[in-house]
Amino acid sequence: MRIGIYGGTFNPIHNTHIDIAEAALKQFSLDKVYFLVAGNPPHKDTAETIPDACRLDMVKLAIEDEPGIDIDVREIYRTGKSYSYISFTEIKKEHPEDDIFFIMGSDSLLYFKNWVKPEVISQCADILVAPRLGDDMAVLNDAIDECKSLFTGDFALIDYKANGLASSVIRNDFYKDESVRNWLNPKVEEYIIDHNLYSPYSYDYEDILRLSQEMKKELKSSRYVHTLGVATTAYSLALKWNYPAYTAMVAGILHDCAKCISDEKRIAVCEKNNIPIRDIEYQYPHLLHGKVGAYYCKSKYDVFDEQIAHAIAVHTTGCPGMNLLDKIIFVADYIEPGRDKQPRLDILRSEAYRDLNSCVFMILEDTVNYLNENPEMVDSTTIDTYNYYLDKMKGEV
Repeated sequence: MRIGIYGGTFNPIHNTHIDIAEAALKQFSLDKVYFLVAGNPPHKDTAETIPDACRLDMVKLAIEDEPGIDIDVREIYRTGKSYSYISFTEIKKEHPEDDIFFIMGSDSLLYFKNWVKPEVISQCADILVAPRLGDDMAVLNDAIDECKSLFTGDFALIDYKANGLASSVIRNDFYKDESVRNWLNPKVEEYIIDHNLYSPYSYDYEDILRLSQEMKKELKSSRYVHTLGVATTAYSLALKWNYPAYTAMVAGILHDCAKCISDEKRIAVCEKNNIPIRDIEYQYPHLLHGKVGAYYCKSKYDVFDEQIAHAIAVHTTGCPGMNLLDKIIFVADYIEPGRDKQPRLDILRSEAYRDLNSCVFMILEDTVNYLNENPEMVDSTTIDTYNYYLDKMKGEV
């Protein structure tokens, strides 16, 4: 077999990565191209961007309908710095009779001689180079000739239409210039939004401590204990479902920030700030604590992430088509360790880590059963949400 190995951080993977893989497949008659997703490369700090698991998920989404293209996860699970010579030594041992090709960008080729043990890599694989838009081809060809003189194995250019697409531009402009999203597989675009990747807002433990102290002053002691339970459960669920964990924890800490103010004040805040109030919310103003809490995020606590505000707004009723953070907070509020009155809590707590959508639906089932026994308290949003997830569980959404 003729096997291509395309290494990179893929943060995020975009259409040009796929174009390069497809061009290499065709031009060099490869049987397969594997995207080798870097774990902890020596030349880049991926830890400051997004979780490795998210990069892995995005590559899987981008290639799932691409024939001849697969994924190699060995570097994601390797401890320490992930040097290419280690991977290619392993790959060659696994495929001693096969021809191996290392696909890299032209920027990598220019510094290839300075890599750790490039001679080992070139003994294991021929090098296929993808030019970038604006490359000086004379410089690139000189670099290829130099590598051929220094190392064994062949070095060749991939013939494809180069362009200016770059993962760094997507990371920087994803929320500022939506045109960059055209460079992505739609499933990757949806994943980035749902997992709140590359957001201009980020949080750390200092934010958690600050907001925790604020809530200790604002909430009754029992409500504060509940809030800590929701925050820690949200953190745990975020780790499980690859959502930024501190962002989820901030949402958990603030989810009830308007719970302990009076009904009159909740109504007044909404009316003053043009926040819509439905008839049932006038009848039961406590239902407004989510909307007012979402408003307080920005106006009172300097938390401007729209996903956090939205999750707080819908954490009681839910809404059709909840995003990932919405579901995390909705579930965390229901199953946090201090809860002991709701039915089948042990099952729900297990299901939350097995299938989050299923857990959301089960909670909605229990909520609707409760509301059926108290029809005067029925909120139409909860019913709409239940019907949406009922269809989703049937595969109709």
